[in-house]
Amino acid sequence: MDPSPELEAFLRLEFEFTKQPDPVAPSLRTKRRVSLLLLILAKSYGRRLTWKGLQLINWALRDPRNMDLLVRLNSGTDIPDLPILRIEPAMDRAVDLALGLGYISQTDGRVFQLTAEGSGLAAEIERTSAFAREKEQLARLKGKITQTQINRFLEWRAR
Repeated sequence: MDPSPELEAFLRLEFEFTKQPDPVAPSLRTKRRVSLLLLILAKSYGRRLTWKGLQLINWALRDPRNMDLLVRLNSGTDIPDLPILRIEPAMDRAVDLALGLGYISQTDGRVFQLTAEGSGLAAEIERTSAFAREKEQLARLKGKITQTQINRFLEWRAR
């Protein structure tokens, strides 16, 4: 069966593909995540955290309710019936990029630490008004974030 003349005419129309940018939510953009990663590590004891610790603090920063959970756990409240953290691939891409740019280094296992260059950049970010909400949320966790705290947070139990 031959196609109709209308269909044949339609199929012969010229067309052009134009590449369009993929929409990515600002909160998931890798450049933004690298800066946030540096702020998280700067808040950590020894300027280092495990991969799980990075993911946990990143998760807490995504929503103030998540940070509320960590603050409650940090104060000794047991919260066994509340949801657990979510792993975010965007943070993994930020870690890879920060490693490649020399802002962080990987030490034993999956422990990441700020380099001198990364520390300087984190200090610059701290002096700006950028990431105001995230800085405010990080300040709710008193002192430096330790691996002991991270382990307790991940086990979702009081001290």
